[in-house]
Amino acid sequence: MTSSCHDIWIAALNWYVDPNSGVTRVGTENGVAISRRLAHAAVALALSLISVSGGVTTDRVAHAAPAESPVLIDDASRDVQVRHPAASCSAYRVPVSLAMIGTAHLYGELCTPLGAPSTHSAVQLLVPGSTYNHIYYDMPVRPGTYSYVATALDAGYSTFNIDRLATGRSSLPPSASYTFDAGVEALHQVVTALRSGAIGDRPFDTVVWVGHSLGSSMAWSAAANHRDIDAFVLTGMSHVVQESVPDGGPAADVPFEVPAISDPMFRDTVADPGYRTTNAGMRRFFYYGPNADPAVIAADEAHKDLSTVQDTRFPEAVPSQSLSWSIAVPTLLVVGDRDQYCTVPVCTPESILQHERPYYSPEAGLDAIVVGDSGHSVQLHENAPQTNAAILEWLSVAAPSNR
Repeated sequence: MTSSCHDIWIAALNWYVDPNSGVTRVGTENGVAISRRLAHAAVALALSLISVSGGVTTDRVAHAAPAESPVLIDDASRDVQVRHPAASCSAYRVPVSLAMIGTAHLYGELCTPLGAPSTHSAVQLLVPGSTYNHIYYDMPVRPGTYSYVATALDAGYSTFNIDRLATGRSSLPPSASYTFDAGVEALHQVVTALRSGAIGDRPFDTVVWVGHSLGSSMAWSAAANHRDIDAFVLTGMSHVVQESVPDGGPAADVPFEVPAISDPMFRDTVADPGYRTTNAGMRRFFYYGPNADPAVIAADEAHKDLSTVQDTRFPEAVPSQSLSWSIAVPTLLVVGDRDQYCTVPVCTPESILQHERPYYSPEAGLDAIVVGDSGHSVQLHENAPQTNAAILEWLSVAAPSNR
């Protein structure tokens, strides 16, 4: 069965959770009671339905001749360096070669802790979700709270914060040529460049994939096609999604996404009717209001990005045929307890693992964190510092920064 984004592009989260709940781990108690759940974004549900039978296979993603070397972008490098004065930061345009598209490029910002020795060889590849770009991981509001990049740097990790293909400052190929497969292949070529030392001043021996929503489901395909990632942190994504019937919530009679050419933010730069974006004011439904900073929601709206139908349409799969079964390295799932991906009335790490373990091999050593009072954009709520600290604590064992 195939799910369309237009069937479910309704996002509103409205239920009760114990106010004492926070970032919880396996083996801890979390008194969570859900009274009502509205449907989440189509990207969320549709992306959870990716399967091998539906279509991302290695032989479908042939690529052209090797791309040229990454190009340093001076003005963008200065901007990111100003944001992170305690690190060495540069912005790059990374060429990639893709069938049906040809040569394109991905935009990325590489930051390394100042004074990191040459033996420092771990980098986190940050892959944002649908209608997001690199700003998701480096929100320009109270960086000490909302910048995962800053927190990872403080923990000793380098980060490469990217705009996926067909978003942000990366190439926007014709929507008819863009495919989910091409987006994953482009990321694989970025990983290859990080490992070879083509990006920055050193080769990285350890690459950690940190994904959000679509960026997490792309990790499943990356693992099925390429074994070049040392650990996965997958936020805002699960295979089992709780569905409920909308009950007249604030988004019930308004399209969640619209053609980008109809949005004032994009109408002067995007002429392709196949590109879409969220409708005005809809970003708030990625958040649980009482634990969200209005300034962050406003910044999210101001920096929203693009999606395509190819990102949101995939057939279902039984667990044994899931792309994620190919993952054979440490994997952490992170979801908000008020997100559609917390799949049961009482959402705990144990319940998430019960539903998700059948989709992963034992080699993944699946672990889970449930973030209290958090919606879909789990790293952009007021308790983001606790969430990020929990992620980095897990990574300190799974993929240490000095390995």
